[in-house]
Amino acid sequence: MVVLSTYPADPRVRREAEALGRNDIGVDVICLRAAGEEKEETLGTVRVHRIMPMEEKEQLLKYVWLSAKFLAASFWKLQRLAAANHYELIQAHNMPDYLVFAALVQRLRGKRVILDLHDLMVELFESRWNARKTRLLGPFVRLAEKISCRFSNHLITTSAGFQARLLERGVPPGKITLVLNSADHNIFRKTPREFRRIETGAKLLYHGTVAPRFGIHVAIEAVALLQKDLPGTKLHVHGKYDPSYRAELDGQIERLGLKDHVVLRGYVPLEEIAKVIAGCDIGIVPYLSDSFMNLALSTKAFEYVATGLPVVASNLPSINSIFSQDCMEFFEPGSAGDLAARILRLCSSPEIQRSRTENASRCYESISWPMMEERYVSLIRKHLARSARP
Repeated sequence: MVVLSTYPADPRVRREAEALGRNDIGVDVICLRAAGEEKEETLGTVRVHRIMPMEEKEQLLKYVWLSAKFLAASFWKLQRLAAANHYELIQAHNMPDYLVFAALVQRLRGKRVILDLHDLMVELFESRWNARKTRLLGPFVRLAEKISCRFSNHLITTSAGFQARLLERGVPPGKITLVLNSADHNIFRKTPREFRRIETGAKLLYHGTVAPRFGIHVAIEAVALLQKDLPGTKLHVHGKYDPSYRAELDGQIERLGLKDHVVLRGYVPLEEIAKVIAGCDIGIVPYLSDSFMNLALSTKAFEYVATGLPVVASNLPSINSIFSQDCMEFFEPGSAGDLAARILRLCSSPEIQRSRTENASRCYESISWPMMEERYVSLIRKHLARSARP
């Protein structure tokens, strides 16, 4: 596997790598190195090769430079490892899409190459950057996606919305497999939970990427509104921050006088997040509505549901494609007032909390990670068999 991220911090890469290990398929991961991590390490059955230190990726030029350096470094690392290990299949994880070309030599030699599209770069680029950058660089992003998809033997993606968009762009249906970002059942397990009326001190949780499109500023504003009817409400945020957005959130917290009510913490391992979830009352998914977020599915929503935590989420097509209106409290995207009202409604009724979580669990059963793991491992085995043919 090749990924412009860190391991084991990237949950999707970890789930897939460990799934292959459980099925006696050896895995090497070529990735970035976070502070304090070893350059070479074996974690369980997964061999990790951290070839470059993690760098700041928020600014576009820095991201392009980092991804170009990583593509070159991963290409040479892959050739050295392949000479010793004789890989039959290479799986590249976007972003960027063109990282799949690290496997150029293997593809020319008839080995199978799979591109795992965590996100669609075209829509994400439109969501993240301003209109001028989108107009100037958008055609190159679309071209990169097109040639990367054509180069790959097969594509994996993470939501039905992403799959539909790829089909619209001419990718053959048989070339795409949908593997959702379902929660790792080995970490996120349903635990007994007391549903109670909450009149003070509600503990809210958001974890994951912290960038403007994820709407944390909306959740913070909702916390301010809740102090009147639900005093002592506290929002805990755990994640990886865009630096400029972190500064914006710090300023918002100061301006609203929420220093004691909003806690911004950094990344913690998934095992720790599972423990944090167990101590919270409600999970928040406050995504904004745009061309990307309307297609992207929330991994954190799956993790909350898997553990039995009640959820308040933005009413977006992506999450509606999995969970019906009786599974969660849905609010109007971007509306802090509606978010606050939905939190208040959930806190006021133990019966609503119970019914929402039970309904969500039923919806989740058919797309839980054991189901996705079976689909994923079956796909990998099929392509390994094809690669082994003379």
